[in-house]
Amino acid sequence: MQVPYSWIQELVDFDWSPEELADRLTLSGAEAEVSTLVTGSLDNIVVGLVTEAEPIENSDHLIRTIVDDGREKYPVVCGAPNVAAGQKVVLARVGAVLKGEFKIKKAKLRGVESAGMICAEDELGLSDDHSGIMVLDSEAPPGAPIGEYLGIDDKILKLDLTPNRPDLMSAIGVARDVACLSGKRIKRPSVNLLETSEAAAGYIKIGIDDPGACPRYAARIIRNVKIGPSPWWIRRKLMLSGIRPISNVVDITNLVMMETGHPLHAFDYDLFGSKEVLVRRARDGEKFTTLDGNEHELNPDVLLITNGRKPVACAGVMGGLDSEVTAKTATILLEAAYFEPRTTRRSRQKLGLVTESSIRFEKGADPNMVPIALDRAAALMAEYAGGEVLSGRVDCYPEKIVPALVRLRPERVNTLLGTDISRERMIEILTGLEFGVEDKGELMVTVPTFTGDITREVDLIEEIVRIEGYAVVPDTEENKGPLFTPQPSDNRFRDEIRRLMTGLGFDELYAPGLADEKLLEKVSGSTPRVRVLNPIADDLTVMENDLVYSLLRTVSHNLAHRNINLKIFGIGRIYLPGEPPVEKEQIGLAVTGREADRWYRKGRALDYYDIKGVIDTVLDSQRLSDASYTAAEHRCLQPERSFGVACSGETIGHAGLIRPELARAFDIKQTVYAAVLDFEVLMKLGAAEWFFRPLPRFPAAPRDLAVVVDEKVGTSEILSLIKKTAGPLLESVELFDLFRGSQVGEGRKSLAFAMVFRSEKRSLESDEVAEIHKSISSALKNNFNAEIREA
Repeated sequence: MQVPYSWIQELVDFDWSPEELADRLTLSGAEAEVSTLVTGSLDNIVVGLVTEAEPIENSDHLIRTIVDDGREKYPVVCGAPNVAAGQKVVLARVGAVLKGEFKIKKAKLRGVESAGMICAEDELGLSDDHSGIMVLDSEAPPGAPIGEYLGIDDKILKLDLTPNRPDLMSAIGVARDVACLSGKRIKRPSVNLLETSEAAAGYIKIGIDDPGACPRYAARIIRNVKIGPSPWWIRRKLMLSGIRPISNVVDITNLVMMETGHPLHAFDYDLFGSKEVLVRRARDGEKFTTLDGNEHELNPDVLLITNGRKPVACAGVMGGLDSEVTAKTATILLEAAYFEPRTTRRSRQKLGLVTESSIRFEKGADPNMVPIALDRAAALMAEYAGGEVLSGRVDCYPEKIVPALVRLRPERVNTLLGTDISRERMIEILTGLEFGVEDKGELMVTVPTFTGDITREVDLIEEIVRIEGYAVVPDTEENKGPLFTPQPSDNRFRDEIRRLMTGLGFDELYAPGLADEKLLEKVSGSTPRVRVLNPIADDLTVMENDLVYSLLRTVSHNLAHRNINLKIFGIGRIYLPGEPPVEKEQIGLAVTGREADRWYRKGRALDYYDIKGVIDTVLDSQRLSDASYTAAEHRCLQPERSFGVACSGETIGHAGLIRPELARAFDIKQTVYAAVLDFEVLMKLGAAEWFFRPLPRFPAAPRDLAVVVDEKVGTSEILSLIKKTAGPLLESVELFDLFRGSQVGEGRKSLAFAMVFRSEKRSLESDEVAEIHKSISSALKNNFNAEIREA
């Protein structure tokens, strides 16, 4: 959603800069940033008057013009078919830089000097229109800077809205929040509608087969319209709002949609085919051609607008080709309706279309905005298309949708937030947002129908705090509110993991939880999945049930952008079926590519040891010293190159090399090592009470041990047996060498371990340490047929 800064200024008197306005909207819950329509400079581009225009000899399209900028006259060669003497035009003088870094220089064309350019809309970056030059209003003053005169140097507010804010899908909706934040009132545009004596009811009647899918449908008739270009102020607002101008009638419907948030559609009445509008479900296999010229085969998921016999529009998504407004249109059937959000979603999914209308109906339009939007558009069509508006609206509204009534306890607001907001301020905020408030000790709040998700007291509290500002909510331990207690342990643990992983040079990914079912099946096989009832996209229909999916999607995305050396991690949730679905949190790690070259060593390929080293570091950070790594197969990992991780008898996760065929399914052509750890188990084990021991007073007794064993014997098995046999005097043991070769025999390997023995109470005798060393050697011989190698 984007809206020009000047449009909000028209609706509300405030003195904030565009940047400050964006900051205030962001802090009130609507993320906003400031942008511009024209990315380049508008220097040296001014209003010009064409004083002469003559064809150039030996050219079939070039015209020699003289353009006056109020101070000087410039010879300009122009190839546009619509240039003529007496026009006010956009003149780019020598030195101006147009779209695409095209710099205007003096030139000669067919021997005729040219010292500038008369611009079309696309050359300024306003649109894609290159059919002819821009012709300005006759009162445009020559020499006026074009950005200032046209208002195209205006700032644009771009809002990244959450699904629960349909009220901000319009200029008036944004202005409502701005007015409340600034303590002002909205200045809504007036509707000056003059009607003829002839009634619209004689031209059209409306029927609704499925009132649940279409609770309201209304129409007006406007006769004797003249289709042509819109006035500049309308085109400018649409361009700045990201919408391409088309014609006066179509532009007016789009303008009113952007102004009020309510979509409308204009039919050519003479092409409509009947005097009846019937809203019904599509039949299986029914065909319909939309405005874009594509034919669709429908089913009953799609809601249609019909003329009683055949479809003329897909409700809330797009009109039909047969009844579109053209240059020959004389009579307009103007509709405004309210379509149930889920119905609109299913319709546009079936058609494979996303439009400005469908976005608004999916989020939730206001059913009681229908007459206001309809009258506003009809009045503008009368003014700017010469139309005559027939008397009355034809409005089919079987069961009126009334505003909800919600109780609000002021003391509950402050108890929940830990704040001290006065009752008067709460009423001021709610009335500023155009809620109705009746003070009966408790506040009885009438929630307008433009806010579809406010149904509970806590929703009203959210509205109050976002306007008052989250900074008023204390976050100290002394806060009496139940929400702002000291940070829960799982949040602390997440922060610890994030700090640790970023310190190890890993970048964090965001796992959204939604997945492409076909790709997810390659990761998790037949593991049950939670299906999304109303997916936001056709390829996001299920919930993720293995964090490997997000790891591989992220790797694939980065490789596609030539970022081939990666160390990434993510903390995300997976979802498994249940009533309600089960959520589990996981920590995912992945490495691929090479380590960067250093001055002291050459970079190497990232591999298994990088993943294992990170897991060791995570476990060490939680003082978990009894971890074990055992060979274990996993559906995502290459057999014999994967292992399971356990600690204190509990499985923590798995790690290893991603199977090549799985990597290829994600379009990954290089090796990827990954690990997934159970967040909750790891947090639980790490939450055990920590004990600190004094620094050792007595000397250590280091010993090395080298053994030759069969290849199938795991290192973790040997380490476990050494620890068990050595007893409490063994302070530490770790592998420091691995050797394979003819010297030790085929199918055998040599492992060397460094052991440290120490007592906290006394110095150890050499004989004592030798006895323990001998016991370890015997145990290894007996259990693993080990050969002890002498140092």
